[in-house]
Amino acid sequence: MNRLIDAIVNSKKIALFTHVEPDADALCSCFALKNLIKNNYDFKYIDVFIEGPVRELYNHIIRDEVVNPKPLSSYDMAVVLDCPSPSRIGSYETYLQNIPIIATIDHHATNEKFGTLNYVLPKASSTCEIVFLIAKANQLTVTNSIARNIFQGIITDTNCFTSLSLTNRTHKVVSELMTYKFDYDKIKEYYFKTNSIAKTKLLSKALQSLKFYKGDKITTMKIPNSVFTKIGAGFEDTLGIVDNGININKTEVSAILIEREPSNVYVSLRSKGNVDVGKIAKAFNGGGSPTVAAFQTSGDIKAIEQALLNEICPLVPDNGGSDDILI
Repeated sequence: MNRLIDAIVNSKKIALFTHVEPDADALCSCFALKNLIKNNYDFKYIDVFIEGPVRELYNHIIRDEVVNPKPLSSYDMAVVLDCPSPSRIGSYETYLQNIPIIATIDHHATNEKFGTLNYVLPKASSTCEIVFLIAKANQLTVTNSIARNIFQGIITDTNCFTSLSLTNRTHKVVSELMTYKFDYDKIKEYYFKTNSIAKTKLLSKALQSLKFYKGDKITTMKIPNSVFTKIGAGFEDTLGIVDNGININKTEVSAILIEREPSNVYVSLRSKGNVDVGKIAKAFNGGGSPTVAAFQTSGDIKAIEQALLNEICPLVPDNGGSDDILI
């Protein structure tokens, strides 16, 4: 952490990056760090580069922020947040080639530590939690808006404080964040208690596709692209659906395959801890933590499901139960 802060102090031009198609933790950690640096250190020029699209659900996060400006001819330092590998940055990865100092801040256990400085805490609930720890350890002033961003990243990455990634430290961080002036109940309601009719229909379709494998220890759900068109749902409406699989009492691993566009499939994975889904996602050029992971790939959704099962099934002992197909 000291080397990271020293690099920030000694850099005047900083570029921030995160993974493609960012979630709330990716977005909020970027903007929280950006504003921490601008508010606490003098004469810093900071640009944020994010390859979208950004879900409509997160539009309010970027509304007052400048994203993807015309890049400077050079930067002193790059910070890559919530991103386990440089390939996950997308087209902006090429910007890193001419930046002398690259720092990574991440909570994914699959992080490749590709920076010259790497601050990776796999036991943190989110990258936003790490940003807050950095701020407190260095006595940086945290404003209400920064606290609000950090809270959003933590609450979404922990599925409203229900994931296995929560620790005592996370609870302490959240408790301190709630002393700042922002409406945390409104944030919880926005992300977890305002399901649209389209999202409810999408959930119904996903549950209709639910399949069990290896003695009910593995579940999969599929949402083909045609379903989105038929019910008028968007990708943001898929948030949290995968948790309906992992919440089944016998299930150890759950996956949802979402065909956002024809033959373009996003896969979200959950585990109760006995199987490291981060490593499974990495096999498909994705990443994540042992209990929460994701990847994106191209091809037929059924073939991708079978390839995924081929990776998962050997890791899960079969002690009886129902199977939709034999693996």
